[in-house]
Amino acid sequence: MEDSIKSSSINNRRVIMEIRFDPNLDFVDRRGALLKKFKSADVIKNSHWELGFNDIKLFDTTTATNNRKLVFCDMKRISMSSSLTETNESFSHFFEKAFASFKAVFDRFDIIRIGCRIQGTYKCKSNDYSTIVTNFIKLFPDKFLLEDFNAKDFKFNLVYQNGQYNIGPINKDDNFIKTNFAYEEANSSVGFGIDTDNFMVKDKDFLDEKSIMDVYKASLSVEKRLFDNLSSL
Repeated sequence: MEDSIKSSSINNRRVIMEIRFDPNLDFVDRRGALLKKFKSADVIKNSHWELGFNDIKLFDTTTATNNRKLVFCDMKRISMSSSLTETNESFSHFFEKAFASFKAVFDRFDIIRIGCRIQGTYKCKSNDYSTIVTNFIKLFPDKFLLEDFNAKDFKFNLVYQNGQYNIGPINKDDNFIKTNFAYEEANSSVGFGIDTDNFMVKDKDFLDEKSIMDVYKASLSVEKRLFDNLSSL
């Protein structure tokens, strides 16, 4: 699987894959077995873990709150996230390995929703924040904006049938960075941000394991198309 965006153009990036299923009442009794499976399969190298009352977490740091890579499970879902700016292929291997370990412990479950969220900040042609804001404004029709208000920031949200995306300029130490990339190595460079969330639900679609990759590829496609449109700002 080819990378859709060159790593040199990415400042920060987090990918989250979530698979929801009908509540599994066996989960509480099998939490330990699932953790052992994650560890033996080396889903996250040199991982740490937490065992909660109704959930488990596997992560790559000493505390779950500062993780760069995380697997979370409870009786209704399994989610995998990484902010290591991995290649598209390496992240797909990560969630496939985690899901395979889950299936080895829970052989019966009914997928009801698959979602993939990609959040990122990216480089663009300009490195001046006010210029980027001005160029964002120029992308929208005159009637969309009121001329007597000078824009200091900008955020656009679009909801479509199977997802949504948010775009906007990113300033140094932007709240978007502080909220979603709260680690010491986070890149605070000026640029633009993308937050896209795509999904499939059982009520409208037939869901199987192939659907997981379909949702992942859909999110990558939305991210790439937005990046191509905005990188010239």
